Amino acid sequence: MITRFAAALIALAIVAVSCGAPADSAPADSQVVAELADYKITVNVPSVKAGKVKIGVRNVGTMEHSFQVLKTDLPPDKLPVDGASAKAKEDGKVGEIASIPAGKSAAVNLDLTPGKYVFICNVAGHYQLGMHTGFTVDAP
Repeated sequence: MITRFAAALIALAIVAVSCGAPADSAPADSQVVAELADYKITVNVPSVKAGKVKIGVRNVGTMEHSFQVLKTDLPPDKLPVDGASAKAKEDGKVGEIASIPAGKSAAVNLDLTPGKYVFICNVAGHYQLGMHTGFTVDAP
């Protein structure tokens, strides 16, 4: 009787643990969630108030991506690109996640000041293929 009860408890514990959030979901306390698809970035909100911001990033694409946060007044699709590396110049970078494998998630905590920002993937060629989006940080 005790062995069946113990086995039932173990089975229940395994089910409870396996029913947690999937590995590709953004951290629960993220204020901003960015999704990286192959050659597109979308965000759940267009702006936040200045201060400490946690950005959860999900790579829902089929390849590895990166995530850079740049403070700039340039339009998202007008960043200068280095022809030799096929990467956007990262002037004004305030934070990044260097590598997010396909199907995985990561997060970055930043202290953002009011202004215009651009989120990009700066894997060679990805910025030019459309992996960028504008974002605004408003005064508190």
